[in-house]
Amino acid sequence: MLLSARVLKDVSSVNSFQHDLNLSWTQGDALDVYIQLLDASLDRADQGFNPGGRRFCPAAASTLSVVLENLDDAKKITRMATQPFAGDASIWKLVINASDKIQGTPQMRLTLTEGAKVTRGVAKMLFRVQSQENL
Repeated sequence: MLLSARVLKDVSSVNSFQHDLNLSWTQGDALDVYIQLLDASLDRADQGFNPGGRRFCPAAASTLSVVLENLDDAKKITRMATQPFAGDASIWKLVINASDKIQGTPQMRLTLTEGAKVTRGVAKMLFRVQSQENL
């Protein structure tokens, strides 16, 4: 298992969303970020799958900690993601607050806890956060 995630856009229900390569926003925006957990070792792009990676549904009552990293620790956020849809355990929601100082192209570190089993993963180049200073 190679834990990773993909970005979802236009999410309105468990059956209504689209995959996206990345998500962009401006620092200071408040938004809900939807991601879909996947096993990146399965259904890979080099095997002809688009998008690559197989959807992964963790066990019931699992938790997901997400860290959006930045070289500057003051611009890093760590929080728990939630499962917005009972019908699909692979979809998780991360709330970005207007006060979050994250910017640039942070990588996302994932820590999935399924009872006693802990799986870690990383997803790179999913987010582009424009600094308010460049507006």
